[in-house]
Amino acid sequence: MANSKELTEQVMELHKKQTEEMKALEEQREEALKVEKYDEAAVELHNMYNSYIKAGFTEEQAWKLTEIVFTNSTKKGIF
Repeated sequence: MANSKELTEQVMELHKKQTEEMKALEEQREEALKVEKYDEAAVELHNMYNSYIKAGFTEEQAWKLTEIVFTNSTKKGIF
């Protein structure tokens, strides 16, 4: 009888440890997803800037156009 109680406690402890580890991994995953999201946005902005340069705009004009597009896309609408 004592053996089954001990085994039950071991199972419960193992389950607790695994649950904590899974929670920590999920938090790491969420953080990695945030970082990837910002990386993708930065690459898109850089590509937009480069496209303006290829189209013949000066670097200053390209940056201003990129800034305008970014600002307009992040504005909240009236409705």
